[in-house]
Amino acid sequence: MADDHAYTMRVGPDALKHLGIGLHSNVPAVLAEAVANAWDADAEHVDIRTGPGRRITIRDDGAGMTVSDANEKYLRVGYARREKGETRTGRHGRPVMGRKGIGKLSLFSIAGTVTVHSVRNGESHGFEMKARDIEKALRGGASAYYPARVGAAGDLESGTRITLTDIKPKKSCPKQLRKRLARRFSIIGGRHKFEVALDGMPITAEDRDYLKKLQYVWLLGKESRGEFPGTAPRKFQLSTDVRTGGGTERVGGWIGTVKKPGQLKDDGGGENLNRIAVVVRGKMAQEDMLGSLEDGGVYSKYVVGEIRADFLDSDGMPDIATTGRQLIVEDDPRYVALKEKIRRDVRTIQSEWTELRNEEGTRAALEVPEVREWFGGLSRRHKNSAERFFGRINALALDGDDEKKQLLGGGILAFENLKLKGMLDRLDEIDAGNLRVLVELFSQIDDLEANAYYQITRNRLKMISKFDDLHDQNAREKIIQNHLSDHLWLLDPSWERVAASKAVESGVKKALDGVCDGLTEEEKRARLDIQYRTTGSKHVIIELKRPGASVQALGQLFPQLEKYTNAATKVLKRSGKNEPVEAIFVLGRHPKSWEDPEARKKDERVLEAFGARIVLYGQLIENAQKAYGDYVEKHKEVTRLETLINRISEAVLRG
Repeated sequence: MADDHAYTMRVGPDALKHLGIGLHSNVPAVLAEAVANAWDADAEHVDIRTGPGRRITIRDDGAGMTVSDANEKYLRVGYARREKGETRTGRHGRPVMGRKGIGKLSLFSIAGTVTVHSVRNGESHGFEMKARDIEKALRGGASAYYPARVGAAGDLESGTRITLTDIKPKKSCPKQLRKRLARRFSIIGGRHKFEVALDGMPITAEDRDYLKKLQYVWLLGKESRGEFPGTAPRKFQLSTDVRTGGGTERVGGWIGTVKKPGQLKDDGGGENLNRIAVVVRGKMAQEDMLGSLEDGGVYSKYVVGEIRADFLDSDGMPDIATTGRQLIVEDDPRYVALKEKIRRDVRTIQSEWTELRNEEGTRAALEVPEVREWFGGLSRRHKNSAERFFGRINALALDGDDEKKQLLGGGILAFENLKLKGMLDRLDEIDAGNLRVLVELFSQIDDLEANAYYQITRNRLKMISKFDDLHDQNAREKIIQNHLSDHLWLLDPSWERVAASKAVESGVKKALDGVCDGLTEEEKRARLDIQYRTTGSKHVIIELKRPGASVQALGQLFPQLEKYTNAATKVLKRSGKNEPVEAIFVLGRHPKSWEDPEARKKDERVLEAFGARIVLYGQLIENAQKAYGDYVEKHKEVTRLETLINRISEAVLRG
């Protein structure tokens, strides 16, 4: 070829635009391609220099290129070396990272000019490419672009030096660039004979700046243990096996959790570390898998990880990377299998992490003597609940430990209120998203629940006593019937704030009215009223029978039961709700057939299967007396708790 045309690039302008200028969006991703090329060239040292001015230089001591190599491989866009049998490097036998031969074009996405110098077998040469000239030549109909020759490599004794000039804006600062390059490779360091330096300082695993933040880490295989020397963080083990359609593959790496979610927030470098990256052949292939696992649990906000899955890029298998080389084709069966394995792993981590945080939260809480005193007075069952509660406080995304301690006082008061109402199981429904709101609701001693509930309860007991003082059965049942629709706590003491569902109330009531219109005259005469309420996520239909009405057998109630529940269920489904419907029949006396114990047991099993129950007017008084009598006795502890909370607050301020 003519000397003026010593170098030739053949690539269409659209390919340059889509595969080059638009290939990557940031400096670290582009430089990662250059570092990967150095790895494939068997380099042992890569030196990246930023500046002076809008300039970046990447120099390696790898095999280098002759002019022929530059034309046939580097400038030949789409040169797929692995398809030609070049699956490992010649000197170190490294598995080759490159696949499609388009990574070098990414340089044009951040630089207007790319200058390449290289030395191989004593042959020193160089050429320069300008993005605007390439586009101009190819759009003008030229069959190729001819990079300009430049002077010899100068002080370059071996390997390749790439100089990027006319750098576009938004170049990463060196500090952030160091972090992001460290996070994109798992093969940097002496173990792999591959040192990468930025502005004269070697990049190390510590530069990732999150390994030291980990509190717990789950290892996939033992080889990752070397990344976490010493006793911290606490280490656990996960399986390395991935079941695919073709058998079992193995992966490595780790998944860890930090102490505070804020440690994974954007650090100024434009990266969110709350992710699980996928690394293939030592280089990041997918920045985040965690987001696609569709897991919104609290623990997921604490997670960072790195999965090494070389089987995704096995020689002889279809390329699994997208054109942009920063993502993986997510519907590829190999990636689907890996994702399913990691989904199972994070579920295991969630369970173990919750237990670990509960233990940690309990230890931290019990460091306050006043909290230790309160905890020591709980029963074993309540201690278990308190430990879960401490764990949830420990999981809150707060700025510091002092703020968590300040929540203990209000948290203990909230705990006691839930305990007194027999609702400690509600703690399991609370996550870091709404726990703080709950604590704040109970954090003031003069809050309605803390200060006024005692009086409310006493008033309810007075009402119950009045019912009990009425010896005339019909009069008593009539008064109860008049109060029941607005005081459903008589039916179930846990229904403290039962309210009609505004969203579906109209539809359900209309449907129930339609059912009632279809009742026989005898059925209508036996019924006093029908009520519809919601409590939590349950929909309750209450039919008040006349106290004197006689029910011979359960079969008399079945037609109404079926019609009520079917009507309500249809309305709820149309509203997009798949929530349970409970039917309660309030009777003056049990069905006559229940005089036979076996018949009663059979009927009770049937009612349970239908989500229904029978309650007697007389039982309401007895049950309410017991429930609220116990509550009043327990609520005498409010004064003691007030003293304790004040002591805890004082201890926190002191400490």
